[in-house]
Amino acid sequence: MKKLITTILYFTFLLGISIKAEVPSKLIRNENGSWQLIVNGKPFIMLAGELHNSSASTTEYLNSLWGPLKTLNLNTVLAPIAWEQFEPQEGTFDYTLIDSLISGARKNGLKLGILWFGSWKNGESSYAPTWVKEDTKRFFRVKNADGKDIETLSPFCENTMKADAKAFKVLVEYIKKVDRGTGTVIALQPENEVGIFQDMDYSKASLKVYEQEVPQALIQYIKKNRKNLRSELLSVWEENGARTSGSWKDVFGDNAWSKSFYTTWQYATYIDYVAASAKEIYPLPVFCNCWLVQKAEDMPGVYPNGGPVSRVMDIWKAAAPHVDVLAPDIYLSDFKNIVADYHRADNPLLIPESVMKPANAFWVFGEHGALCYSPFGIEDGVGNFTFAQSYKVLDELMPFITKHQGSNRIIGVMKTADESERTVTMGDYQLRITYDAEDAYGMIIQNEKNEFIVAGINFKVHFASTNPKKIGYIKQVWEGGYTDGKWKATRLLNGDETYHNAVLIAKGRRTLTSEKVNDYNADHTDEIFVYSPSSYQAIWSPGIYRVTTYLR
Repeated sequence: MKKLITTILYFTFLLGISIKAEVPSKLIRNENGSWQLIVNGKPFIMLAGELHNSSASTTEYLNSLWGPLKTLNLNTVLAPIAWEQFEPQEGTFDYTLIDSLISGARKNGLKLGILWFGSWKNGESSYAPTWVKEDTKRFFRVKNADGKDIETLSPFCENTMKADAKAFKVLVEYIKKVDRGTGTVIALQPENEVGIFQDMDYSKASLKVYEQEVPQALIQYIKKNRKNLRSELLSVWEENGARTSGSWKDVFGDNAWSKSFYTTWQYATYIDYVAASAKEIYPLPVFCNCWLVQKAEDMPGVYPNGGPVSRVMDIWKAAAPHVDVLAPDIYLSDFKNIVADYHRADNPLLIPESVMKPANAFWVFGEHGALCYSPFGIEDGVGNFTFAQSYKVLDELMPFITKHQGSNRIIGVMKTADESERTVTMGDYQLRITYDAEDAYGMIIQNEKNEFIVAGINFKVHFASTNPKKIGYIKQVWEGGYTDGKWKATRLLNGDETYHNAVLIAKGRRTLTSEKVNDYNADHTDEIFVYSPSSYQAIWSPGIYRVTTYLR
């Protein structure tokens, strides 16, 4: 009998390994110590776009988008599945839309990130099924300070949490059934921009929790990570005596911040429960996005209170171990500082929503080893030539980006309003980057000791030696591109095009057209010999250059 039990346990263990091996995507640390997304055994970066909220609500409308989306050179689409359509009656599930998404993406060679619009979307509950919305006793609402119900489902309602998690689990179980052999679906997002637009939920269940002990899991996280905690959490805790037990009011004070912290804990534990229910059967990477704090002076509730904004990332990390990535939706202008805020040792950078600005993509992939960049409403960008060509260039460079992801051999280039130039050290070389226009962007990869791959538009790169006893020179500059990782040159640049190998001029790729005007906005009045008048009948987009260098 003992031998039989041992044999059963052994094969159960092997089965567990087999099931995990069938998951098409996972997050790992690469040799550079950077987070990396592995899809079907290979490093993968999402050159993505997120559909409008209603674009996947019918198969007919969705099917009209695949062809146009392909012209943008995406490799991934982020698309929603709404709880109200997936489970229109309790216990009855409709797989039509998820089937359409998977089959459409698969036919067009695209990967999918599935966004679950369940209990909440943008702090509201409009995507919950009618049978949930109508039963206000079983699925109770958030109450405002006057004690009146609002339309938002309460995160303190256990019935709602269990019903949401059950539906999401059924969805993910189905994805596993139909897709695990192909790996079209590579990431999941439970809920969307969660939180409430008030300081707290005044329902009875919420008020009861506010008087209870702060979970020891949070206290222990604070103690363990005290040196690296966000100042917003640390300062409130220390100002109230750095207590290690007591109610939320005892530990953090009876103020807006303690209300925000306990609200955040509740949302995070709710969503962790939903994520865990899915990961139990099919552990795809899970990310949660957030509506950012718009102004430094904004208090919780001006923005959705409870979501994973940077102020409370530590609470989310303590409360939601099944959520792999906390992801900012970025529509604000302070892009560089926001992404730096979210890129932490315990949090890879993943941007599921942003604007159609290719400079942002080059910056996050080059500077932060990002897993994803994704403009929102991507179908509106069809016909945006510069964006499509930018994604094409990034796709050409993908073998080199993934090889050096997160290392000091790759940097992003993006001019900000207050920046005239930038100096960086890469190996034996000091690179001085100057800008020819406000819209200057790209990336630089040191592929070999004396070889640099430079991609971008509207900037120059000067190569000097880090050794004061030596001088750095450009040996050659080739313009061209990559096909399946193989280099194809179009021109050897010298003379006017490089000031006789004194500098790399990343002016970009030129596409002649009679239908559109030139959008290359650099000022070259002091170097008019570089360009012929016919160049101003062109559209410019990022180019790729191979630069070999030497020291003497």
